[in-house]
Amino acid sequence: MTQTTIAQSNRRARGRRARGQLGRRSAFGVAALAVAFTAAACGSSSSTSSSSTTAGSTGNQKVNCASGTLTGAGSTFVNTILTQWIKDYQSKCPGSTVNYQSVGSGAGVQQFTAGTVNFGASDVPFAASEQAAANAKYPGGAQQIIWAAGPIAIEYKVAGVSNLKLSPSTLASIFAGKIKTWNDPAIAADNPGTNLPSEGIQVVHRSDGSGTTAAFTGYLTTVAGTVWTVGSAKDVPWPTGQGAKGSDGVTAVVTQTEGAIGYAELSYAKGGQVSTASIKNASGQFVQPSPSGATAALASTTVNPDGTAKINYQAPGNTSYPISTFTYVLVPTKSPTPAVGTLLKDFIQYAVGPGQSSANQLFYAPLPANVASQSQTAAAGLS
Repeated sequence: MTQTTIAQSNRRARGRRARGQLGRRSAFGVAALAVAFTAAACGSSSSTSSSSTTAGSTGNQKVNCASGTLTGAGSTFVNTILTQWIKDYQSKCPGSTVNYQSVGSGAGVQQFTAGTVNFGASDVPFAASEQAAANAKYPGGAQQIIWAAGPIAIEYKVAGVSNLKLSPSTLASIFAGKIKTWNDPAIAADNPGTNLPSEGIQVVHRSDGSGTTAAFTGYLTTVAGTVWTVGSAKDVPWPTGQGAKGSDGVTAVVTQTEGAIGYAELSYAKGGQVSTASIKNASGQFVQPSPSGATAALASTTVNPDGTAKINYQAPGNTSYPISTFTYVLVPTKSPTPAVGTLLKDFIQYAVGPGQSSANQLFYAPLPANVASQSQTAAAGLS
């Protein structure tokens, strides 16, 4: 073999190793993407250019483009699809810049109410006190618009167990600290024929104020209230386990910890290549988290006049995945400046319109038709 041939062979080998390393690093690429879009997220919220009449198109849906800069902060649940919306919208509308910090729903509500960002994102609606504070901050009032939906996955890492099944009471007992080992009789009853290890269960939960936590504990409260007794909120007094910041943080700990179990939006579980449990639904079927399962669970949702929706965690249907939820964008009805208002309106119209085409490939559920229609109407009323 000539020296030239050897050198070429070595370069190809290095290339293969680099691609392998890149694949491993991409497991948590969601967080890296978020950083790329958040460099100026807490800076000035003013738009530097007025709106334009330029429009692109996605299929048969027009994309209105305005120039300027938006900043937002909040939900980690929505971060993966929001990152894609930002990338696609900025590509179609090169005069626009949208920056987003994935800091958790609680922090998103706080920053939006303080006026340090142009929009917030939360997986749970405003509490009455939060709505009052936001209305006081923005002269035209503030509102919440559903812009994404999807399943919350129960992630786990248990050697030798590839198809874990959990009923509601078993899942609640694990997170309540009442079931402590993986070979507990309740888990064994859900998984007949499975060789379960005797190792201890390592519960992982969010350490920050989280809408994902509110949705997950809302599910536990609804389906197993006699077992899960600490309530439902963005932050609860966890009976057991260790905390991690953000959905990416929970996924990272579960991925690295034998015997661990946690919860996160499905795209994080897929990105981290971590196993997800099948959850027993109201029809008695064990169902994996999926966009179609979330769509089935959320299909009958009615949106209230204030833009909120009450999740039915016991939705009927063999394919319904029960731990499914919506997430909201928090916006002023009338932005402080017309330029910001125009860009914010156009971007949200893109998200609840053409942007929904990105949902399935990113493991979100496209908004049900009736929900999407109401969200589009609400977005059109912004100024």
